[in-house]
Amino acid sequence: MLVIVLNSLIINWQREILMVFPQAQIAMQTFDESAGWIIVNYERLGDFVMHANRFAVMVIDEAHRLKEPTAAWTRHGFDIAAQVQNRYLLTGTPVLNREAELHTLLRLSGHPIGQLPLNEFCERFAGSPEFRKTLRDEISDWMLRRRKDVLPNLKGKQRQTVPVILSQVERDEYNQIMRSDQHRFARLGALRQLLERVKVRILADLMAELDVDDKVILFCEYQESVATLREHCLKLGVGCVTLVGSDSPKKRQKAIDAFQQDPDCRVFIGTRSAAGTGYNLTAANYVFFLGLPWTPGLQDQAEDRAYRNGQLRMVVVKIPLAEETIDQQLWQMLMDKRALASDLIDPEAEASSKKALAETI
Repeated sequence: MLVIVLNSLIINWQREILMVFPQAQIAMQTFDESAGWIIVNYERLGDFVMHANRFAVMVIDEAHRLKEPTAAWTRHGFDIAAQVQNRYLLTGTPVLNREAELHTLLRLSGHPIGQLPLNEFCERFAGSPEFRKTLRDEISDWMLRRRKDVLPNLKGKQRQTVPVILSQVERDEYNQIMRSDQHRFARLGALRQLLERVKVRILADLMAELDVDDKVILFCEYQESVATLREHCLKLGVGCVTLVGSDSPKKRQKAIDAFQQDPDCRVFIGTRSAAGTGYNLTAANYVFFLGLPWTPGLQDQAEDRAYRNGQLRMVVVKIPLAEETIDQQLWQMLMDKRALASDLIDPEAEASSKKALAETI
């Protein structure tokens, strides 16, 4: 069996396999004919194309990472999938932005619709609720959806927005960036970094609301914020760990184990891009976002580090939004995209972003 995962999750997958199959022979990042399981990250897929016909099963974890059909690892995925009879794609977010992203997943999994040219797929299935319903009907017997709201042990998840008022100094800096002659995307990045710094100062108030046995995940969009938050927690005397993209898999796992097992380690601080996918952080019952991602699927993935099997408490998600800033526009875009994805995936639903937001500033 070939298991394709994020590089940062290889150790986690090895652990999970051995929990279920203690005698399993597992090879990592190399082809070993004697191994029943071979775990490889996306970037190494090219090394396994020549061995593809030796696999009976292919599993792709976080399969939405292969949404770009022209990316090298996606092309290698196509080459391998064509030679493997049994293919399973795992993702909590099959649609991040638009319907076309499903085309690659359907092609990888072997659905006939995935064999259509992309432009024909979009003409037939994208752009309107009626087209999305047609697509939903076509794939309903191909996709197995697991909903957390039917799991008896989960106590639920509450999402709360928290208004943040900029000080006069912060407002002046915000307006100065808005009036600058930087390229609009540079301006947008500067504004988002400023707002993330602004939200750091409300951390003490948010932390004060927690009980002594509560644990919290703090997600940031920028690595600089992680360092600032760590210093802030140390000043407050609160035990914490951090996880950023440059951390090795071993260092990441050490941070996760400390947060999960040490009662004095109450805060997990990480960049959403590095820590928001794949990890089990069920020790936390609070999740705070200091910055917002570009798609609701990425937000859901991050929230669900805490809200997953093994969580015994209600999970509270707090999202600080700076008043009269681009936060409101980005939040509205996330809600609109959430409605689109729900309309496509959820049969009960009635029902791009960076460029659109940049054009407003």
